Amino acid sequence: MKIMLVVLLTVIQLFPSQATAQPTEKIVFDKGDSATGYYLAVRPKSNNIKGTLLLITCFNVPENLLSETRLHNVAYANDLLTVYVSMGNKLYADAAAIDRLNKIAQSIAATFAADTARFVLAGYDFAGNIALRYAELATEQPASYSLHPKAFFAVDAPVDLFGLWTWCERQIRRNSRSVGDAKYILDFMTKDIGKITDKADAWRKLTPFYKDDVAAGHERFLVNMPLRLYYDTDMEWQLAERGNSLYDTNMPDATELISRLLQQGSKKAQFIASKKAGVRSNGMRSPNSLSIVDEVDCIHWIKKELDIFDPFTWKPPYTLPLPAGWGTEHFALPPDFAPTFTWKGVEDIRFHPGWGDTASKGYWSYAYLWWLDGKLSVTETSLQQNLHAYYAGLVGRNIEPRHIPANKVVPTEVVIKKAKPLGNDIETFTGTIRMLDYMAQRPMTLNCIVHMKESRTAGKSAIFIEVSPQAINHPVWKEMDKIAAGFVIPLAPAE
Repeated sequence: MKIMLVVLLTVIQLFPSQATAQPTEKIVFDKGDSATGYYLAVRPKSNNIKGTLLLITCFNVPENLLSETRLHNVAYANDLLTVYVSMGNKLYADAAAIDRLNKIAQSIAATFAADTARFVLAGYDFAGNIALRYAELATEQPASYSLHPKAFFAVDAPVDLFGLWTWCERQIRRNSRSVGDAKYILDFMTKDIGKITDKADAWRKLTPFYKDDVAAGHERFLVNMPLRLYYDTDMEWQLAERGNSLYDTNMPDATELISRLLQQGSKKAQFIASKKAGVRSNGMRSPNSLSIVDEVDCIHWIKKELDIFDPFTWKPPYTLPLPAGWGTEHFALPPDFAPTFTWKGVEDIRFHPGWGDTASKGYWSYAYLWWLDGKLSVTETSLQQNLHAYYAGLVGRNIEPRHIPANKVVPTEVVIKKAKPLGNDIETFTGTIRMLDYMAQRPMTLNCIVHMKESRTAGKSAIFIEVSPQAINHPVWKEMDKIAAGFVIPLAPAE
């Protein structure tokens, strides 16, 4: 543990940094607190905020976190808003800390239109136990709290305030390298609340976990919450370099907390042993470092727990052929370029090798599966509306970056008609999509065949779509038909 001296600097709204190429916004949430009444926010690249990571620290300023972790860099590319904020000189979740977090959550929601039910709350060092206690209280009394964390993680955090007191006494007794921090903490806690032996009831209300409790304590409110506690477990280094045993770290209490949660039925409580040594941005080896968090793994975990589609980790529950030389892509529906698209799910695309080559017979020829949520009643009208939203949005997204003159833009028109079912289709539709070919910058008509497939999966619908500017009898359609025929229906029973 290391309590940092806070140096307050005047900062401008955008912070250029070697650690982040993303614009960082400074948002003031408390005008009465000129020192720490603000937070730093990094919007996602897409500006489509699908979730928020709120990481709190204390005895520190949020600017200092930018160079210590790449969490905001990874979140930037993954539709997540990242917020860093200081709790000031706070060690635990007292009334003032709770009020502060409520104000921060309200400010984030108002400034970024962020859903406070799609937050991951995280705490670094001492702030970890503040965040942990807040998560418990928000679960216990949701009406009284502005933020309702969907998941939680902490980095090298003390989770038991009684254990923290014992740790301080041990460091003083041993005259360890942490004796200065230990004396400060005991003095702070004693002056603020009183000695832990004299004010045990007050401290039990504040601590997120009390390992000496026989019955389930505050941690019982975390049983259903995805939770991670990160620690640098390199005890060989601790012993050799610091003379520290396991009891000179935060890990004994943390492992006991995770054990209790598992015993109480939690399926998502995790103790995460860092795969790499903690190192500060200045090169100093320190177990108390944000660097112990594998940022890519952490962001993927966040997206999973927030149910945000991740094309890198998504595993389709079906088989769809990918012919040699063809390209593929997956993304969530509705796509960010088509906000009026009404269905939700995943798009799984197969691009002809000549899809982007104007000289190829396969130019603009591709097929895709819409794996959609819900058992949908698909009609000519619903298909026509969603295909129009999709292709009008796709064209619109390409006009500015491709510098397409306004006189070349044509309206997108979609016509869909029901046809005789083909093969094992539930229903088949045919139609045309008249649109701007934004690659060649000229009008184009895509022919399309829409196959409504049996999903045989509860709460899912499968629509396979083939499109090409080529006539329906062109050989390119036979290639796409083979992909459609290779769609293997999941074995899950029908709803």
